[in-house]
Amino acid sequence: MKRFIYFLLILSNLALSISASHAQNSTFEKYLAESQPYEVKVPDGETLDRDKIDKELGAEEFLRDTAIYYTFIWAFRFFYVRNKNSRIFDTSFEDWWDNVSQWPVTNDGDSFFTNYVIHPFSGAMSFLYYREMGHDVWYSFLGSVAQSTLFEYTIEGLVETPSLPDLLSTPLIGAPMGYGLEKTSDWLYNTDNGAAKVAAHILNPMRNFVHDRQLVLFNPLTGQYEFSGEFQTALPPAKQKSIQYAYPLFFEPAIPTGYFRAFIEIAQQDQQLSSGEFIMYHIKAEFPSKNNLYSAYIRVSQAGVNSIVDNGDQINDGFELANLLVGGKAVMYKTDNSVYTLGMDVILPLAFKDNIDRLNTIVNNSPRDYPLYLKGAFTFTPYISTLHFYKWFSLQNNVGFDLVTRAENLEGDSVETRLKYSSAAGVSVPLEFFNPIIFAEFDGITNFTTDIYKGTDLFMTGGIRLGKRFSPGFAVQVPITGTSNENTVVSYLLDLTMRF
Repeated sequence: MKRFIYFLLILSNLALSISASHAQNSTFEKYLAESQPYEVKVPDGETLDRDKIDKELGAEEFLRDTAIYYTFIWAFRFFYVRNKNSRIFDTSFEDWWDNVSQWPVTNDGDSFFTNYVIHPFSGAMSFLYYREMGHDVWYSFLGSVAQSTLFEYTIEGLVETPSLPDLLSTPLIGAPMGYGLEKTSDWLYNTDNGAAKVAAHILNPMRNFVHDRQLVLFNPLTGQYEFSGEFQTALPPAKQKSIQYAYPLFFEPAIPTGYFRAFIEIAQQDQQLSSGEFIMYHIKAEFPSKNNLYSAYIRVSQAGVNSIVDNGDQINDGFELANLLVGGKAVMYKTDNSVYTLGMDVILPLAFKDNIDRLNTIVNNSPRDYPLYLKGAFTFTPYISTLHFYKWFSLQNNVGFDLVTRAENLEGDSVETRLKYSSAAGVSVPLEFFNPIIFAEFDGITNFTTDIYKGTDLFMTGGIRLGKRFSPGFAVQVPITGTSNENTVVSYLLDLTMRF
């Protein structure tokens, strides 16, 4: 348990956040006027003047940029590694020294695809990172070599001997690959075709995260680079509301909001499952439009088990990649003290591996989010959200319908359906420095077609959210009725949000 708490703390420190105070408006037209984007000062131009910056950057900037990228490699490793115990935590200085003091192995046991596709791709990404940071081609190649070496000797080296194929293929194949992607991306970006510009951002993903030597997040709905300027404390009323009322944890609030969030949940199980834990975590980003009337969002999740025995079988501790959630919502109507929004979530079958039943164990015993963990399934969820507010008090509601297709891995049926409904009440405490919001959330799920989940599952969550720029949230959820109440004792929830 201590290892997972340690992991929780590290994951939480990867994100940043923002919050602001609330205000009111009078008419829908006024809301449109209030919703115009606030000014953010950013350097002129969409791309770097590479020739100019190449001459200015030197060893100091190279070391700074290397440290930043290396930090994010560690963060990514904490997120994606399946067996965190054996691959991260179960090591020592002696083990590390035994591994790195040997000559790199020529046969590391990995597949051709891993050694000569995955590793070169990571080398290409590090090359593109240095290029977007403004370094010349040779410095960027050196950066790719440095990141590959650091990875093999300090990250992988904690648990295994460095791999010679990885040390060579990552920069030697990856850097030329990155150079080709960069030139193709630049050519596409300089065209006047919108689809070509989208392709440019796909071919060179670092365009979405680095701009004018700053770490940013590209907003595809506005074409702006978020986080590229100082956080604006004097926000227009519509933006204040989008921050003030974004506290629900298990449903989409009515007002579109811009944020990046890291979230983790530790669900303590009862004696039937050997008093272990289900651990679910995700990163999520929501991108609002310029007028804050609609938004798109994406969520990447993992889930796993710790010390779980299911039907007498010990489930191997660790995590699996869950399905991918994408969605969008739009404000349909607004009055003086309320907002009404329509939205749609789509869950795509990103979960591709569950060979030791980690996700399946969660699906069989915890129905709340099973579409996220059901291998091979597509889920479509239209929903409506409402917000009602008066001074420091707010009430939010959400009703959605899950249509789960290709659901054979649950009970053998191709389609499953269920109704979801939620309410949350929040109170903004007038303490300017902390800006606390205390909230209570009620969530319900009625399953229509499943035999494994009968009737209705109800959950109650209480929590608090703090801050403006940095906005941590803490909450506890207790199942009240249904299958979840039979298995889960309590869930501890922690997130850290960065808004823009």
